[in-house]
Amino acid sequence: MRKKKTHIVSIDARLCKGTEGCGICLSVCPADVLAPAPELSDKGVHPARVMRPENCTGCELCMLYCPDLAASVEHREEDGHE
Repeated sequence: MRKKKTHIVSIDARLCKGTEGCGICLSVCPADVLAPAPELSDKGVHPARVMRPENCTGCELCMLYCPDLAASVEHREEDGHE
């Protein structure tokens, strides 16, 4: 039995300065996981939002490049079948 790796991306909208003024996470993601949120945050900007979580490769580029530490990636291993 193999372990299945999954990656869970989270964006903290309270920390995100918005895709209008930053958007670094959107530009560095090789899997097109993130997109601008349709609604405004409390800061009056469109924060990044996880739109295609199943595409995440776990590369952590969003987390590494986010200047505000708004992005995080959690790695999990689950029992799977070959």
